[in-house]
Amino acid sequence: MTTTLAPARPEADARRATLVPLAARELRRFVLNPVFLFAVVMTLWVAWSRAGATVTEIDEVNGYPAVFLGGFGMMAAYWLSRSMRASEPVAGVTPVTRPARTAALCAVAIVPFLCGILALLGFLRTYPLSDAAYGPFSPSARIAVLVGQIVVPALGGPLLGVALGRWVRFPGAAFVLFLVIFGWVQLVTILTISRPDSAPIAVLRLFSPFAFFTLHADAGVTAWRGSPWFFIGWQLALCAIAVLVALLRGAEGRVRTRIIRALAITGAAAVILLVLAATGGFTHAVAA
Repeated sequence: MTTTLAPARPEADARRATLVPLAARELRRFVLNPVFLFAVVMTLWVAWSRAGATVTEIDEVNGYPAVFLGGFGMMAAYWLSRSMRASEPVAGVTPVTRPARTAALCAVAIVPFLCGILALLGFLRTYPLSDAAYGPFSPSARIAVLVGQIVVPALGGPLLGVALGRWVRFPGAAFVLFLVIFGWVQLVTILTISRPDSAPIAVLRLFSPFAFFTLHADAGVTAWRGSPWFFIGWQLALCAIAVLVALLRGAEGRVRTRIIRALAITGAAAVILLVLAATGGFTHAVAA
């Protein structure tokens, strides 16, 4: 058994030695991307300008990091992915397969993800969990709402941008997709306001990488139906699907077969988590 496994270790070490400098290079390019820098500056500016402002419901303010770190991060990652071919070969790095280069691109998502965590910590300092703006959600559910609206979109947006850049050549594709997602969120939010207790509309509202969970009305802050925790599971499944779709580009042989199999499993898990997100938690709109 020792003789059989021995050759695999040098091979794995060689792949790691190639991937690390590639990932480090793409991280530097992403951090210096003007679109991402704009996203970070705008996130900080919104946090500073809203500090101390009166908020009637938490959804008034927690969507900004998702727009900037997630949405603009998606556009930055898309353009980074499209420009990678022109920037090759990398000096001092052995030529690698396209899936390996894609994996290096996916690693850049760690930067907006960490920015999302910092934004969440700052958000909790400005709006503690005891704030009435969170509505009737429990403290743990309030954390889940914030994680699903701040941290996970900051991770998923750039991963979606990499997947889009690997398959779509249209230069404005990321911006178009950003507008589509933004428009979809607005549409299903309007539908939810008109029919807050509808299960099908709850599914439509959560069928998105971002969703609102509260609304301020005359009766106070109303929490819409759905489970914030299962919604995070749905979001993470979308992140995994984005990575697998990106890796599928250029994959061959057994690697391609494994990716397709993983996509089928992850897709099935995503559907289950979406149903659980829509049917779990509050089964009807609840006012605080």
